[in-house]
Amino acid sequence: MAHLIVCIDPGQSGCICWSVDGEPVTCEKMPGTDVEVCQLIADLSSKAKDVELFLEEPSTAGYGPLIPAAAIARLAQNYGMIYGAAVAMGFIIHRVKPQAWQAAHSLGKKKDHGKGWKAHLRARAQELFPTQSVTLWSADALLIFDAATRRAIN
Repeated sequence: MAHLIVCIDPGQSGCICWSVDGEPVTCEKMPGTDVEVCQLIADLSSKAKDVELFLEEPSTAGYGPLIPAAAIARLAQNYGMIYGAAVAMGFIIHRVKPQAWQAAHSLGKKKDHGKGWKAHLRARAQELFPTQSVTLWSADALLIFDAATRRAIN
């Protein structure tokens, strides 16, 4: 029976990555509308009977003044919508804290990298997925994917 692993960074500039039975990873930018997000989840459910979702949880530590409230709201909205769709589809769901997948890669602390944090994440993802065209929007989901497939999280 086919096994599908799906890893999602649900942010407004997030990404959905997946692979069936160890095939190369496919990444898609987070769709722009609720209907498109749910359609992608439904499409993924048809790829395998056994689907395991690793969904990044919104941080409870706060986001600071540099993150617009609209982006935080969209993150929370996407998280809830994806979680609900995955429950309805019968996916196995792992909720992943950002600190957990970051610790699985020994990435250090965000405060140590300042404005270079996202570039740091992208560089690490590119090391792990040299055949992928890693972007700032796909890096987090790819790092979650790597940690998930190594069983370093949940």
